[in-house]
Amino acid sequence: MIGPELCPIPPIRGGATELWIEKAAHALKRYKPFVFSPGDPALPVQETVGKVEYIRIQVSPIKKFLYNMFNAYLSDYENKIARILEGIDPDVIHIHNRPLLIPVFRRSFPKKKIIFHMHNLYNYLGDKERPSGNFEIPTDLTIGCSCFVLDSEKNRMVKGSNRQAVVYNGVDTDTFVPAWLRKAEALEFRRQYGLEGKKVVLFTGKIRESKGVDVVFRAMKEVFRREQQAILVLAGGTGFGYKRADRKTEFYNRLRKEIEPYRERVLLLGFIPPREMHRIYVLGDIFVAPSQLDEGLGMVFLEASSCGLPIISTRQGGIPEAVVDQKTGLLLEEKNNIKELSDKILYLLQHPQYMRELGENGRRFTVEYFSWVRIAQITEGLYDSLFDPIN
Repeated sequence: MIGPELCPIPPIRGGATELWIEKAAHALKRYKPFVFSPGDPALPVQETVGKVEYIRIQVSPIKKFLYNMFNAYLSDYENKIARILEGIDPDVIHIHNRPLLIPVFRRSFPKKKIIFHMHNLYNYLGDKERPSGNFEIPTDLTIGCSCFVLDSEKNRMVKGSNRQAVVYNGVDTDTFVPAWLRKAEALEFRRQYGLEGKKVVLFTGKIRESKGVDVVFRAMKEVFRREQQAILVLAGGTGFGYKRADRKTEFYNRLRKEIEPYRERVLLLGFIPPREMHRIYVLGDIFVAPSQLDEGLGMVFLEASSCGLPIISTRQGGIPEAVVDQKTGLLLEEKNNIKELSDKILYLLQHPQYMRELGENGRRFTVEYFSWVRIAQITEGLYDSLFDPIN
């Protein structure tokens, strides 16, 4: 499994793609995973954890600087991996989110089974991370993280692929559990943040305009006026990666100024390491993330549902595949309609039984369809199929 060249695995600096690789690798039963990612000061160059072999590619400081400043492509990343793979002799090479890596491995390993896994749309890759012109990506299998992604890319990144399949993102349903299953811990954690007796609207994710954070806050102004116990909790950094999670962007600074008059009712937690995120969800009564872009399949929705939170979001991209309208949450008709969002938040806060019903449905939904055990089973089935003569 080969991750992008930006963040390490495990995802100590964040990153949904890196989280997928980490969790799926450990859930595999019949394949031995070797996981490649960039190096990080906090992690060794190579280590074995359980049955997973981690190999982290060291990149020179000047190349890291160029990547971070100019989004310059780290072209030696895949070459170093290819040399290591010659000694491993893998059966399957599973490349995540980096189409430009595939031709290198196809040339180096012409007879190996190569999978390209799309966690994002083409347009969300960096300028130096995606092919240009009329291209085809020569893979044995292309995986999309949602039906939306696979369908959207059928005439672009899926071209050149022998087969296609959808493998959804997953969630650790044994770690991300509802507050009602760990009441004492949830009450204590809320007490630590001064949230006892409050009605908490929770957002987790990057603090960016594209994630609809400003839409949430503006909707909450009306909620604050009508619900005296309502609190907004924002958990997330402005990006992810080494020294990038808590950079103060122009959008962040502008948002802070807007929030200032409401600072008693808005809690900004900053970047939360992935290993601690399960605790954050017990703070919330409702999860609100009105994404303004076409999400592939946001993991935060699966985490929130696994924790029994009713969700309010938009109909962008693959979100309706993770949030079932009026069953596990409520989806907006207009992605940036402030009044519609505030009305839906207020309706849930004022109808706790319906709120609980949506949360319980979401918990069952994620346990049945999105556990990492299920995702790993599907993934291994696809690996097996590459060696089936019928295919």
